[in-house]
Amino acid sequence: MAVGLSLEKSKFKDFKESFEQIAKEKNVKQIRPVINIDCEITKDDLKKETIEQIKLLEPFGEKNKPPLVLYKNLKVVSIRALSEGKHLKLMLKDENEVIDAIGFNLGELSEEYLIGDKIDIVGTLELNTFNGQETVQINIKDVMHSVK
Repeated sequence: MAVGLSLEKSKFKDFKESFEQIAKEKNVKQIRPVINIDCEITKDDLKKETIEQIKLLEPFGEKNKPPLVLYKNLKVVSIRALSEGKHLKLMLKDENEVIDAIGFNLGELSEEYLIGDKIDIVGTLELNTFNGQETVQINIKDVMHSVK
């Protein structure tokens, strides 16, 4: 969301200096956004029925966002950037379950994680239809190395 303000041109320099000083004192470069997770999931939740239950909460939008789920301790089986490095495509594994995941505008992360790494991801569950087959996929919003 955006914010705006009005300022007299003669006061811009003072405003800019004060703003930059506060940003420096507060060390804003270290601020990290907080992600509110709705629930933690496991491989047992990766089924079409779960997606159908989530769809009952539609329509999604600014005031009604799709549920964000956390899935921990997944092993990276495959990782690559798509669309000239713009997007991230992952195949992950939890025990014997293979999980598809995509991260739009997260392509730069393809250099940060390696095959075999254990990661935790936050995202939304969705059905991906490709060549007439439907599979559950996680649309990644954030990812990090597993703490375990």
